[in-house]
Amino acid sequence: MGHKVNCGPVMRRISWWSVDVLSRLLEADERDAVRGDLMESGASAGRALRDVLGLIVRRQAALWMDWRPWLALRGGAAAVGALLSIVSRWWADGSAIYSFLYVNNWTWAYLDSPGARRDLAHYSVGFLLKCVTLICWSWTSGFVLGSLSRRTVWINGALFCLVLFAGTLGSTTSARHNSFNSPVFSLTFYDVLFPLILRMVLVVLPALWGMRTGFRQGTLPIRRTIMLALAVAATTALTSRALQSSFVFGWWQGWLEVFPLLDPGPDGVIVTADDVWSWQLQLLPLVMMWPAAYMLVTSTQSRWRSRRVQA
Repeated sequence: MGHKVNCGPVMRRISWWSVDVLSRLLEADERDAVRGDLMESGASAGRALRDVLGLIVRRQAALWMDWRPWLALRGGAAAVGALLSIVSRWWADGSAIYSFLYVNNWTWAYLDSPGARRDLAHYSVGFLLKCVTLICWSWTSGFVLGSLSRRTVWINGALFCLVLFAGTLGSTTSARHNSFNSPVFSLTFYDVLFPLILRMVLVVLPALWGMRTGFRQGTLPIRRTIMLALAVAATTALTSRALQSSFVFGWWQGWLEVFPLLDPGPDGVIVTADDVWSWQLQLLPLVMMWPAAYMLVTSTQSRWRSRRVQA
């Protein structure tokens, strides 16, 4: 006959470990008080877990009564996160094609021809510019999430990452749709790994860094904020055309399903001034720059208040 396994001690250890982890979401003073009350009352592991979880839910519900976490959710985690999802994938696919051309099929003949050298320099500089732009957008978005959310940042941060990776599900890009590029995306590296690496290194890590900084500092010194805002404005202006194109070519099935009435206009060419929806694309750079603009406004207000106090 088989022996029954006593899972009680294991479950208790897991429950108390969960209590310890969840209690870290509380303020330090309240966390210590809750832990002390649980020890004095001799509560069971299950009851302690229910009490702590219920307290956290009540505290989080109270925090969401303010407008700031909602602004961070809708303007940062949802809007900017969705755009970064589309843009990062499209720029990754476009860069993959040229990486395949120059890296996988490298020949020193590229450096013998002036035209080939010029093209190589052009695509290299363009790729670096897009990398810097993604880092700037991601860091400022993360900073605003951390600054606005504060104690709800773990929720908005998780939703930001969820939207970032799920925002392009069910769609493809025109680069992958083109059969001529099948040799590129038949390779696992360019098909799966390269877009994942680009998102992690250029979007997720800078965003998490920005969240941590925004949570701790709230606002930056005015000079640093001005320099950062200028950098975001400059990189956004230089990549605005690529940003608009990414929303057309980088969300291929998404456009056809969500916007079936898209019309390229009389010239028959998309992303030109006569497109019936071109004004909507004009707003995309503003969406990407709003976190930097918010940082500039709050930093200016903070400096103005400090000067009034000193006066």
